[in-house]
Amino acid sequence: MKTLKLLLLAVLLPFITTAQSQSVQQHGPHAAKLHHAIVRGVTYADFKASVTDFADTSAKKEYADSAWVLWKAENWPALEQLFNDKQLNGGWPPNRGAVNLLIVTLKKGFLIDRYGGYTDANGVFQDKGTFVSPKGVPFPERALPDATLKKPYKIYVILKPIPKVREGKIIPWFGQPGLGIQYELPYSINDLKQQGYLEEQKQ
Repeated sequence: MKTLKLLLLAVLLPFITTAQSQSVQQHGPHAAKLHHAIVRGVTYADFKASVTDFADTSAKKEYADSAWVLWKAENWPALEQLFNDKQLNGGWPPNRGAVNLLIVTLKKGFLIDRYGGYTDANGVFQDKGTFVSPKGVPFPERALPDATLKKPYKIYVILKPIPKVREGKIIPWFGQPGLGIQYELPYSINDLKQQGYLEEQKQ
């Protein structure tokens, strides 16, 4: 009986080894490559974290891989269709709306602008937003909803360097061509004004 078992093992072992090897080749490396590659400065983990619906506790987390593949391929129409069809991220693009990621410092004297903010009950302008662009980027290149044009437009001058700013090209979205430059500031417009990092430039 022992001899028979050894013979069977000798016959089956090559098939078992081959099957395991094929499984690793088909699934292991592919998954590792998908989840660990850095693409245009962005990791899969950061990409996934940019969309609340992709959290491990979300019922929609299964769409994270599909979105990542489309984002990597810069297939913006298909990516926006996926987000609209599956009602992801409130209709906004993933990766904070950016095609790529660079960490930069905005220098003193540089001009930025943005649409957003409101006037409070005391007549004081408030803006808790963090997204801006270099002054003068055409609206279509910002890839924002048309309704954004009705919001206040402000220009700001940098008074002292602002580090750790996330720079990226803008994903085409909302029927707009995008591909302008956006900056995501480390703090809100309100906070940076209060701390003396920027001030509004009168138009």
